[in-house]
Amino acid sequence: MTYTCQQKLRVARAGISPALERDTIAELGRLLTEFETQYAGVAEDEPSRFPFLCRWAYQVLTSRNQEPGTGSEGPVDCIPGERNLDTGDASAAPLPSFVHHLSIEVGRGKDFQRYFGPECTEELNTAVRELVAGLGFPLARHLDQVEPVVGVGTISLYDALCRTRVTVPGDVVLHPEVSYGFFLPQPYRAGGTVATVPLGEDGAVDIDALDRVVTERNAALYAEWLPQRSVLVRGTLRDLHRRGLLGDVAAPCPEDAEEITRGLEELGPLRAARTMLKRAASRWPALRNAQPLHRGPALVLRPPRVVCYLHINPTVTGRMATPEHLRRLGEVLGRHQVTAIEDMSYHSIRSMPEDCGTLLDHHADTFVLFGLSKPFALANLRIGLLWSPRTQAESVRRVLESTVGFVYTGFQNALARAMRSGAEEIRAYLAEESWHQDDSYEFRRHLMVAMVEGVGSARIPDAQRERVRSVVLDEVDRLLRWKFEQGVVLCPPGPREHPVDASHYDELDARILEFHRELAVRFLDEGLSRWFAVEYEPECGFFLVVHCDAVLDRGGVGPVAVARTFHLFGVLSYLLGVRVVPEEMMAPPGKGNGRRRIRLSFSPPVENLVRCMFTCHQGLTWLEEQPSLR
Repeated sequence: MTYTCQQKLRVARAGISPALERDTIAELGRLLTEFETQYAGVAEDEPSRFPFLCRWAYQVLTSRNQEPGTGSEGPVDCIPGERNLDTGDASAAPLPSFVHHLSIEVGRGKDFQRYFGPECTEELNTAVRELVAGLGFPLARHLDQVEPVVGVGTISLYDALCRTRVTVPGDVVLHPEVSYGFFLPQPYRAGGTVATVPLGEDGAVDIDALDRVVTERNAALYAEWLPQRSVLVRGTLRDLHRRGLLGDVAAPCPEDAEEITRGLEELGPLRAARTMLKRAASRWPALRNAQPLHRGPALVLRPPRVVCYLHINPTVTGRMATPEHLRRLGEVLGRHQVTAIEDMSYHSIRSMPEDCGTLLDHHADTFVLFGLSKPFALANLRIGLLWSPRTQAESVRRVLESTVGFVYTGFQNALARAMRSGAEEIRAYLAEESWHQDDSYEFRRHLMVAMVEGVGSARIPDAQRERVRSVVLDEVDRLLRWKFEQGVVLCPPGPREHPVDASHYDELDARILEFHRELAVRFLDEGLSRWFAVEYEPECGFFLVVHCDAVLDRGGVGPVAVARTFHLFGVLSYLLGVRVVPEEMMAPPGKGNGRRRIRLSFSPPVENLVRCMFTCHQGLTWLEEQPSLR
């Protein structure tokens, strides 16, 4: 039996979500069993694994936390899916001057009828250079050595880079062990693979570990390549011949490959590559003058090795690379001849542009993914920028040309004109959401930490503690009043369902109102500390990475068996409507340091943050009090 808000009687429930009932919990258990069976078939196939996880996350394990609603529109989601804890979107309004200029561009429509290639418009090229210099990014020191490539978001640009750098089957792209899941499949699709590098205690990549991983990976790849090198190199030579890069000569024979690859056992992958290319050029002089844009002889006539490192700055854990970190990182990458892909997608979010250093200061072979959508709240437009060394920009553009297409010139020119409104106006816009608003990202960080560790956490400044307490109490009260308007009253454990006779929330029985206050106070005191622990405190960005060892070590949440973070994701999403990013969607399987993590975003509005976290607290508590349902 259910009741609408027009009726005087309302349903009393002990569980925060209507999905917390026997049949729905049993259905979740069945789904998680089915997930495990299917996951076993794709766990080692990254191009299939990540899309598989996305399908389960966004199409299968969707929220059942829906109240009946009060009108004819049907069930109402208790937590809006688009502003949930898994988001990577900024919460600011789009850059106002961009919206203004885009409306003018679209209204004129003068470019609708013509094609435009993958080039950056001259207007955007000029404007972004002026902005980078005007805001004081250290990147400005290198603008005479790089040129911009515009793409449909940074993922498409990263994909194009992988296609130009991963040129031998088995090539490796290194990621930090806490990364972005949508960056994982591309190296595999280009014929390579991904390896991860451990983080240090501060949340930055451990550079000694990076050095070790590169050395060990290269050694293992070389040892595997050596016994079959003649056959593999012959295939490469035949491909070069088909492309006309060996000149007008007969196709290479097995003896040619044997000669080129003799005596390489003691050289290592880098010296072996130089030796083979030198021998091949002596045999086929046409190779010396080969000028292909992509997959040139030096890129393909070699053993597989670590070719790229994805340097996320600031990191997913919220750490900005220090000058010393960048110096040491550049030294290691240079020694191993590894290309850096520097991802600055989340620059200027709780950080100053002048503090966002660049690897270009220490490593010339660096491509910089310079985010536009996150800082300027334009994610749905899919526009990103890549700063490429001048000599290599054209090959990236040609790959973009044959894969994802081009960025509408109206987007580019509107953004250019918005940027040219002045560095100080842009700086003020960036600072407003990070620090200056009452519910700024900085405040929401304190709020999120309090809701994980409790309001007494030493990580919360004393000056913010009382405000955090007040906001949590107010938002919990708002949620419970909203529930009342949907026809539901949260009550102490008792009969499964019974009517509550009250026309207004404040007319509820005093014992119920006191129970609600007790729920809010308990949530404030302990947060989600029984299940989660803050692993890295973010100094910038809007993500909080927590580990959930406590709940996974227990093997379940009440009646639901939980053995991996994706199972926990299923509990939170399916039963409670709270979406997070689990470990499996941040790194390849089994590549971390043993900690089982989830990522929480604090970019949604304060109301949503408290609603999500309080729902987790109530839902997980309720589940753990129901062992008989197991």
